[in-house]
Amino acid sequence: MKKKKLLERVNCIIDTDPGVDDSAAFVLSLYDDIMNIRLITTVNGNLDVDIVTRNALHLLEVFNRTDIPLAKGAEKPMKRPVQHAIFAHKENGMGNYTPPKTVKTQPIKQSAVDAMYETIKQFKNNIEIIMQGPTTNIGQLFTKYPEVKSWINHIYYEGCAAWDSKLEGSWKNYRSFNASSDPEALKIMIESGIPITMIPSRMGRDLAHFTEEEVNTMGELNDVGRWIKELYTGYWEHNYKDRRVATNDTCAVLAMRFPELFKTKRAFVEVDVGDELPGKTTFTFSKKGNIEYAYKVNRKKFHALYFTAIKKLTRFDLTKYLEASRLAKEEKLKQEQAKATETATKPVTKTNKPKTNAKTTTKPIAKNTVKKVATKNTSNSKATTKTKTSTVKTKSDSKTSTTKAKNKT
Repeated sequence: MKKKKLLERVNCIIDTDPGVDDSAAFVLSLYDDIMNIRLITTVNGNLDVDIVTRNALHLLEVFNRTDIPLAKGAEKPMKRPVQHAIFAHKENGMGNYTPPKTVKTQPIKQSAVDAMYETIKQFKNNIEIIMQGPTTNIGQLFTKYPEVKSWINHIYYEGCAAWDSKLEGSWKNYRSFNASSDPEALKIMIESGIPITMIPSRMGRDLAHFTEEEVNTMGELNDVGRWIKELYTGYWEHNYKDRRVATNDTCAVLAMRFPELFKTKRAFVEVDVGDELPGKTTFTFSKKGNIEYAYKVNRKKFHALYFTAIKKLTRFDLTKYLEASRLAKEEKLKQEQAKATETATKPVTKTNKPKTNAKTTTKPIAKNTVKKVATKNTSNSKATTKTKTSTVKTKSDSKTSTTKAKNKT
């Protein structure tokens, strides 16, 4: 992407579902010199909207930015069943870090859609949006207030893959979580005509990821680095031989803040909203397209900027939060061990089922069957009768075996 001259602060809205990588990107945005965060909205995604809202509010409290309004967003996709990514972000949504169950700060009374509308209207033609989760809020916004589409300068979206494109490598047939969670909303956003930069899922996992060594180095920088390491050590990527951490949502933030880091191609994009491959994104590359698809990143500069941003956050002492997280994990482990011990020592109650006399129930059936066959076929030879009798006994034996098996289970 061409380098933007960011001489003044840029008004922006962050739509998020924290989430490990969301949280890390979120924190680095709070004290950026250029990003002027006017509103934060949450959405059902990585976890239930109540949990991700709690997480976002916790981050605002920890990093002293409760001055930023936060609006709770959509509880479910526009048309699809709810799906979550607990397997990746863990049950609290913050990897190896355990946030408090409750927070003091509360969301504003407005819904995310109404709050977005008012904020965009206030900064008409001078505002950008960073989308870190499923696009449900933006889909509902454009449906309820279609006029806002002409007031937004740019959208930065994390999600998708260029289906069948050589630029995606092994990810060319991938449907991202954010895209497949609410493809109807994504389709509305894509077809809005607004300039959009799309950061595919491959970018954070294969091109801009952190190695285990880099995560450990991060933890030595300061308390914020320790805190981010705590998040990341519960967020190692699956299906890789090495231990790595994806930076998906951080890519979306840095694409807005430092667009020169990324190489992009313009394209038109179609979103599949069918039942077979919902969220499949097909790209037609064209200089006239409204989508800028990021396919390459300067990883060295990306990481340098990331580490520099952490080093600047030296004012925060997060000891009490890290200690509270440690104690919460210890308590949970004790409870799990106590439960396991109780289960192991609990006496097993045996239930004696009455034995079924399989022979009594099966033999009469066999005799009756043979008699009927013999009556109908009086002219048949003894050999035939024996054969049929033998066949019947086989069936009887089979039934007997089945009855015994049932009794065992």
